Amino acid sequence: MMRHLALAALLALALLPARPVADRQTATTPCCRVYASVLDDHDAPIADLAAADVAVKEDGKPREIVSVESPTGPLQIVILVDDSGTGIFRFGLNGLMQLLQGKAEISLRVVTGQVQTIVETTADPRAWVDGLARVGVRPATPDGGQLLEGISEAAKDLQRREARRPVIIALTVGGQEQSTLLARPVLDTLHGSRAVLHVLFADSPAVRPVAAAGRASDLLEENFNLSRVLGDGPKQSGGRRRDVLATGAIMQGVQQIARELLAQYAITYARPAGGNAPQKLEVSVKRRGAKVTAPTRAPAR
Repeated sequence: MMRHLALAALLALALLPARPVADRQTATTPCCRVYASVLDDHDAPIADLAAADVAVKEDGKPREIVSVESPTGPLQIVILVDDSGTGIFRFGLNGLMQLLQGKAEISLRVVTGQVQTIVETTADPRAWVDGLARVGVRPATPDGGQLLEGISEAAKDLQRREARRPVIIALTVGGQEQSTLLARPVLDTLHGSRAVLHVLFADSPAVRPVAAAGRASDLLEENFNLSRVLGDGPKQSGGRRRDVLATGAIMQGVQQIARELLAQYAITYARPAGGNAPQKLEVSVKRRGAKVTAPTRAPAR
């Protein structure tokens, strides 16, 4: 009798339908993490966000949320100051560094003809203060600088350091770009570093008049590449670009960058195994009045 029962069980298993290959290919793995800043309609951080409040889509397809949590560990920030020697960002940076004290490691760099490091990466506020003293009024650089080089090198440095919460802040008054880098490779380098790019553009010809280029085509191409990175980079990486006209708005704009960084959430979600790498990312929050700043380019991993 036992032998007949065993044979019957084996026969029943053999007759079960095989699991479709497609089902096996849709297995997911919690490999993807992005950082998103979430503020209410008064620009105050929302402090109690949960996984049920967040939705993520890649190329229009919903993803499973694994966790939503306040990130641990310090921010790793590279600040690029492109101010033509005017020192107009100094007071805003002082406020930003006060807000980030104890919560960030910062490198301060100045964009002139080339990029110069004023403060190496450190969490020491005394080093920040010493560095700020060197970004006051200085000899002007009306012919522009190499901001594209600065962004590209900052992204490479953060990737080499395997920074966990990398950020690049570019503060610029515009002008002629001297770098010959193309926008696409710089955007790809930024994406590979996983750094969030924030840009504050003080748009005033009186601060830095545009010098005449050797050839009009050179000026057009170089400034086009810079404009594309300063426009697309923040959107793709999860930062913001702010354009300010009034000098008085600069300090508030710089400090608002710090507030948004402090409002970050780490969102981990699952992606189906196999298939082509997704391109577009959409992060939304199911809270009335919530404003989300998140990457729009899907992470590679």
